[in-house]
Amino acid sequence: MLWKSQLHENIKDIEFRHPPVIIRVNKFNEESAKEFADKVARAHNTGQKVIPVIIDSYGGEVYSLMSMIASIKRSELPIATIVEGKAMSCGVILFSCGTKGYRYITEDATLMINDVSSGNWGKNAEIKSGAKEKERQ
Repeated sequence: MLWKSQLHENIKDIEFRHPPVIIRVNKFNEESAKEFADKVARAHNTGQKVIPVIIDSYGGEVYSLMSMIASIKRSELPIATIVEGKAMSCGVILFSCGTKGYRYITEDATLMINDVSSGNWGKNAEIKSGAKEKERQ
């Protein structure tokens, strides 16, 4: 099935082989990271020229964010990151990983980044290992 889109009256119709993929990120967890990777891969088969990633999130798990960043780095298409509403914590980092020149923030959006906070317990070696990992983040 062919999908058509008209961007502007001076630009002829663009035909897509499949519906264009638009990725929405509201959460940062294992499930959302897998869905993100799947959609980035699917977007490569649509014929679209850019993959839009719309971010509206309070943040979430850092390791899920790192998985999403890996998907962006593997992408052959430019990734346009668009903040609508809010991008906090992990959301700001994901926003900054969009392709240079393809990062957008709506007029009423809020960006907020914070320092890493955590707690550790266990044996001395486990606490030291946890502290070292937090320094890496």
